[in-house]
Amino acid sequence: MDKYLYQKISFYLANLILTVGVVGVFFRFSGGSVFIEWFLGGSRINFSVVFLLDRISCFFLAVVLCISSNVVWYSKSYMGSDPNANRFILLVVGFIGSMIILITSPNILSILLGWDGLGLVSYALVIYYPSKKSSSAGILTVLSNRVGDVCILLSIA
Repeated sequence: MDKYLYQKISFYLANLILTVGVVGVFFRFSGGSVFIEWFLGGSRINFSVVFLLDRISCFFLAVVLCISSNVVWYSKSYMGSDPNANRFILLVVGFIGSMIILITSPNILSILLGWDGLGLVSYALVIYYPSKKSSSAGILTVLSNRVGDVCILLSIA
């Protein structure tokens, strides 16, 4: 495993924290927000992904990115000798991506997508080291995520 991978990811997350923080402060004083729409697809099938950035989402993003940056930075000390450390880092990056989708989503469908991604990655992180205890904790994680799904679906109704 590249011993500098942890430092690189932490560095990029720290820069993203600063960027999101500055944008959040700007939105706080200007009272504005930004919709980012990203079009995917071709001539027949079009799909758009929408993100909402305002002062509240920037604050939450900064907190999530700060915690994630610390997890990546300090995991180099206890994951350095693990042969599957790349998988762990990819799971953490997947967790961060799901949290970003969950925080910046302006509609219920993409919130549900971010929530399910978060549940899937959380399950994979809980069972990272296979044992009987981690398997039962993984099942508890999946059940907790299903309770969250029910709550999100009830909010739609």
